[in-house]
Amino acid sequence: MKRSDSLTFYLNAASVEKFVEFIEGADCLALEPTGKNYSELWATIAETHNVSVQWVGHPEVKYLRKSERLPDKNDQADALALATYALKNWEKETAFLRFEPGVIAEINEIYLDIKGLKANNTATINRCRAKLVTSFPEAAFLSSEPGVDGLSPLFAWVAQRERYTDKGKNKYNRLYNSSVGPKYGKTITPHTRYLANQICDNHIQVALLRSNLSSLVYDRPEYKKYNEVFDLFGFGLMARAMLLVRCYPLSRFESEGAFKRRLGFGQEERSSGQIESFSSSGSAIAKSELYNWSRTSIGKKRLISQVGLEIQAKFDEHYAKLNSESDGQNKGQTGKFTNLVHSRTIAFALRRLFPLLKKSCVD
Repeated sequence: MKRSDSLTFYLNAASVEKFVEFIEGADCLALEPTGKNYSELWATIAETHNVSVQWVGHPEVKYLRKSERLPDKNDQADALALATYALKNWEKETAFLRFEPGVIAEINEIYLDIKGLKANNTATINRCRAKLVTSFPEAAFLSSEPGVDGLSPLFAWVAQRERYTDKGKNKYNRLYNSSVGPKYGKTITPHTRYLANQICDNHIQVALLRSNLSSLVYDRPEYKKYNEVFDLFGFGLMARAMLLVRCYPLSRFESEGAFKRRLGFGQEERSSGQIESFSSSGSAIAKSELYNWSRTSIGKKRLISQVGLEIQAKFDEHYAKLNSESDGQNKGQTGKFTNLVHSRTIAFALRRLFPLLKKSCVD
C-alpha cells in the first residue's frame, strides 16, 4: 500500500528531502506526464539536483504494463513499468517524449490559462444571463462579443464599466428604460453586476493572454516555417499553439501514425478472437481544438489554399456519402453525424499536414 511504502514520496518538505536523498547519483528519473503541473515540479526538483528526466508517453506505459501482466490503476506498477521502459529503451532517443523547455512551455501555460478562463467564463455568463431574464429580459440573450478593449458591450454596461468607446451604451440605456423588468419592480441586482464584473475581468485577461501568446507563436523565428504550413490550413492562434506544444520539434516523429496519435487521432486496436475493432487514442485537448478548427474553418468553407480546397472537397465528399448511407433522414442535423464527418475530414487533413511539415520544418 502506498501509505506504508517507503518509496512513495509526496510534495511536502520532509518527503521531498527523502526523495532527493533517494535519487542521488541516479542516471535519470523516468516520468509519465500525468497532471502537467504535478509532474513538472518533480522534474524540476530532480533536474535541480543534477538528475536528468526522461518522459515516457501514456501508451508506452500502458502497453508495457499489459505485456508484463502488471495491475492497472496501481502507482507501484506504473513506476515499475516506467523504469522498465527506460532501461529497455535507454539507447533510443526517439523512444522518449521531448519536452522542450522555455518558449514551448510558456506557450503551453498560456494556452491552458486561456482555456481555463474561457471555461470559467462560460458558466459565469450563463448565470449572469439567467439573472438578467427577470431584470432586463430584452438584453438577456443578446450576442455581445468583446471589442478591441477586451470588453463585451452588454456585460460592461451591466457592470457599469467605463470604456474607451460609447458603442452599445445608448442601445442598452434605451432598452433598459423601456424594459418590462424594472417596470414591474425587477431591477439589476448587485450580484448580477458582480457577475458581469467577473466576466469583464476574465475577458480583459484573455485578451492580454492572447496578445502574449500571439507574440510567442507568430514572432519567434524558430516557428516561421511551421506558421507558413499552418497558413495553408487556416489554423487560428489557439490551434497553432496546441500544435506547436505537441509537435515541436517535428523530428521526434518517425511516422504519420505517431503524429496522429499525438493529436488525438490515433487508432488503438482492440481485438478478441474473430472480433477486431479500433478506437481513437491520444490527446483529448488536441482533438477538441481540431474539431473547433474544422467547424469554424472547414464547415464555413474558409480554406482557400490548394491543400485547403482538397480538405474542403473531402469534407463535402464525406458529408454526401454519410448522408446517402443514412437515407438522408435529417442526419446532417444530428451531432453524431456531424462529428463523424468532421472526424474523418480531420484525419484526412492530418495526413496532408504531416508530410508538409516534414518537408518544410525538419532540418
